[in-house]
This record gives sequence, structure tokens and C-alpha cells, in this order.
Amino acid sequence: MENFLDLKKLNTFVKIAESGSFYKASMMLGYSPAAVSIQIQQLEFDLGMRLFDRLGKQVRLTDHGKQFYPYAEKILMLNEEAKESLIRTDDMLTGELRIGTIDSICDTLFPQVLAEFYEKNPNVTVEVKVCTPSELFEGIKHNNIDIMLLLDKPSVSRDFVADVQIETEVVFCASRNHPLAYKNEIELSEILEYPCILTEKNASYRYILESKLSELGLSIKPSIESQNTNLIIKLLCNNMGYSVLPRFLIEPKLRDDTLKVLPIKDFHIKANYQVLHKKDRFINRQMESFIKMLEKQAGILQVSNPQG
Repeated sequence: MENFLDLKKLNTFVKIAESGSFYKASMMLGYSPAAVSIQIQQLEFDLGMRLFDRLGKQVRLTDHGKQFYPYAEKILMLNEEAKESLIRTDDMLTGELRIGTIDSICDTLFPQVLAEFYEKNPNVTVEVKVCTPSELFEGIKHNNIDIMLLLDKPSVSRDFVADVQIETEVVFCASRNHPLAYKNEIELSEILEYPCILTEKNASYRYILESKLSELGLSIKPSIESQNTNLIIKLLCNNMGYSVLPRFLIEPKLRDDTLKVLPIKDFHIKANYQVLHKKDRFINRQMESFIKMLEKQAGILQVSNPQG
């Protein structure tokens, strides 16, 4: 077993275990499928045991593979930590930072922080992935994302650490020319009769909205659905219906009086703006620097919007 600590083989093993496919792992690593297969054969020979059961194009871990996987993952993480410790004395950050977020944050809160980070750390390669919340959790679970930013219910999972978690208001909103824009109070049943524009079904704050409506025996059926919040806001400005969005998304349009918050009687929704990383993930300098900038931004958000 003296050769099994080959980091390249261990990394290939972990990628196959995560993707469930030799081919997908080869695409992720930039190797040929044959090279990936040879590396695993060599690793299995070095260990003296099979790590995968081959089921056509799919593979799954054997019992030995399942036992070995967390150790391989830990060895690779310790390798990154060791390399990081050697460069911590350098002033200039290098390396890469992989950030996952949702569309609404990517269009609003994210660009300012990213610009500040890049200005201070031009030698760091930043990869931004815009995903659904479920894709974000999968990505961070399999170490394909370092930090994720999302709007959701407060995280209670022991697998993640919340670096930032602040409550934000989710509001009904529409053009100032909408028929309900001049009302001081609107019945929930009344607004549900009007055309609405919503984010896609798996958007976290839409899920919160629909869950709360369901508790009241009500439902909402959008006339238009889009995952692009910029498009939704433009449609609202053209008076094509109302929407339900985090207030911070529409603040500029509220300030210039293009859009209005529709005051719904006895109905309030909150979502949590969260920055999470995997609990057992080593925090490198790139992550540490970016998280500090996000914490600073969150403090400003709380001061400017103390109610959420």
C-alpha cells in the first residue's frame, strides 16, 4: 500500500465518487476516460481492494470505497491547507475562489462586493455559478463551490456554517400605475385576482410565499414566470402585473417612484439573506477575504433596513 497516497489518484477517486461516472470525472479533470480508468485501476491495485462497482456507464462505491472516501477527501483538504499555510505570509492573494449564488443576488448585492474583491485581489481567479438553491447545496456538499449566497429560510443544518444571516422583507409590488397602487390597504383575496409575475417555482422566496398561502387555503397562479429578476422588474415597470420580491431588489425603483409596495392586510413574508460554507471546509485566504467583505456589506444592509 506504500503508493496509495498519490494525490492525483485520490483526486480522481473523489471526483468519480461525487459524479457517479468515470466519463463525468474525466470531463471535470481534463483527462481522457482511459487515463481516469487507469488511475483507478492503479489505486485499487495499490490498496488491494475494489473501490467501485461498474454498472454499465454508472459506477457506485463498494463498501471499501465508502469507507475510504472520507479519508481521501480529508487528505486532499489537508494538502490544500498545507499549501495555503506556506503562502499565508504573502501580501498578494492568488489561487481561485468558487462562489455560488442565485439570480436575484447576482444582479443586486453581489456585483459591488465582487468588484471590491477584484480590485484588492486581481491575481485571484473567481468562478461564479448562478444556480437554483438545491444546486447550490449540492455544489457546496461536493466541494465544487466554496461559498454560497442565497435567500431562504434560516439554515439549521449542522453541515454548514452561516457567515452572514440577516432577515429581509419580501413584498408585493407593482407599477405606480397599477389599479391597486393607490390603496392604503389591500385584502389578500383581492390582489390574487390580478395577473402576477413570479420567479420560477424553486426560487426560495416563492416557496415561502406559496407555503404561507397554502396554510390559509389559498394559492397563486402566475401569468408569467421567469428566473430572471431583472426581466420581472422591467415587466412590472411596464405595468404588466404585480410580483412578490425581496424589497432590496426593487429599492432603486421605489426611490424613483417607478414601483410601489402594495400593502397587503395582515400578510407579511420574510426571507433570510445567507452566506454559507461547508462546516469541514478549510477556510483559505481567498474565502476569508471575501467573507469579510460580505459581512461588511451585511452590516450596511442592516443599518439601512433595520426591519429586515
